Amino acid sequence: MDITSGAMLLAGVALAMGGSALGLSWYLRRGARQAPPAEPDAPAVTREAPPAAEPRPAPPPTASGPEPEAVARRFRVASADDVRQCLFVVLDWPGLDTNRRLRRKLEELDAVYDARQRVYNIRPPRTGYRMVIANSTPPGALPPLHEEGEHPVVEGISILVHFRNKRRVAHSPDALIDFTLGVAALGGKILDAERREISDEEFEQLRRAAP
Repeated sequence: MDITSGAMLLAGVALAMGGSALGLSWYLRRGARQAPPAEPDAPAVTREAPPAAEPRPAPPPTASGPEPEAVARRFRVASADDVRQCLFVVLDWPGLDTNRRLRRKLEELDAVYDARQRVYNIRPPRTGYRMVIANSTPPGALPPLHEEGEHPVVEGISILVHFRNKRRVAHSPDALIDFTLGVAALGGKILDAERREISDEEFEQLRRAAP
């Protein structure tokens, strides 16, 4: 091979490589024009926190225990047109000593003995009622404790209240309560008309039920 032929061969190879490079460049530009534009990134979605709920006011406290009027009704016993109130004090350790101490309680309130019915009557001033003190054991007869000598042991008393004015049933319960608690202080428990025990708190509610 002479020099002229070699130079022409090299020139042909160079032209072929240049055409290939030009075609590849044109193909890449065309593909770039046809490709769809890239979508922009979607903005991040931020969620707002829900508004804090406003605190609700606490409900008013409810009173515990029964209503005073309900307690007052517990002490009542209705009989015909008469409205009465009845309590019992049952002594835990009845004896001659409790007989003497019960007599002193009756004397403090100027109790009057009814020899025919064999009960004591107490008329507290400015109360509108009369208290009849009888034996808690049927038939209810009490011995004349105010008289000298020994008497049968009293195991308990019943307190029956006669109201002179029904409109004043709930008025002035202090005399009844104080006498009943005074007898129970000798050593005993207080019962209502259905022989259910009464607590000190219920007596306080009875006091508050008075107008």
